[in-house]
Amino acid sequence: MAATSGVHDLSSEMEVDAFRRLFPLRFHERHLLESIRPDGRPLGKARDTTLMLGAAASASGSALAKIGCTTMLAAIKMEVMTPTVEAPEEGCIAIDFHMPPICSPLVRPGRPAEIAPVLSKQLSDTILRQGLI
Repeated sequence: MAATSGVHDLSSEMEVDAFRRLFPLRFHERHLLESIRPDGRPLGKARDTTLMLGAAASASGSALAKIGCTTMLAAIKMEVMTPTVEAPEEGCIAIDFHMPPICSPLVRPGRPAEIAPVLSKQLSDTILRQGLI
């Protein structure tokens, strides 16, 4: 009997997935009318969130964040250098933003994601504007 139930659950799951792919607008409208999200959460309930600091031992600072089924890792490596003679009171910040292919279907193996330099620039501008460095 359990095997029959498992097969039925699988076919129901496949039907829901097919409906979602064929009629995405109707799929989401139906959930909104019932005040639930496709994953079964009420509209006002946030996904479970966890944060772990110091996740990468080889970095100067790092954090691993998990929001629902999405996991993100941020790591910072820092190197303090001597300023140039021409500008002894100035420094610089260089940010490299890396996105592995698993993070998005738009990211391809072997080359940096097109959005990576844009995000690096935005992050650098934000840090400098806020005076965090």
